[in-house]
Amino acid sequence: MILRILAGKVVVGHAIYNDFKALKYFHPKELTRDTSKIPLLNRRGGFPENVAISLKRLVKELLHKDIQVGKSGHSSVEDARATMELYKVVEAEWEQHLLLNPEQE
Repeated sequence: MILRILAGKVVVGHAIYNDFKALKYFHPKELTRDTSKIPLLNRRGGFPENVAISLKRLVKELLHKDIQVGKSGHSSVEDARATMELYKVVEAEWEQHLLLNPEQE
């Protein structure tokens, strides 16, 4: 069911290939937006562009929020919301970049 929902859609996630791997699913690169691999986010957060930064650190630096602080650890809903908030910070600029440089998806 979930795989049918994802088909043909742009999917946004943080280190999303881990999720795809768990699902034994391949999603087209051109339809995947992985916030752990968007250089603009790293640059805006003051991090090296070629290093995967944790969702927690990116959110703290760019959104000035603390996530993943509960006793139970990660909340998938909290992580998903934070990931979308991060993506929206650079969405217009990143999508324009991808249109002009499709090989960098």
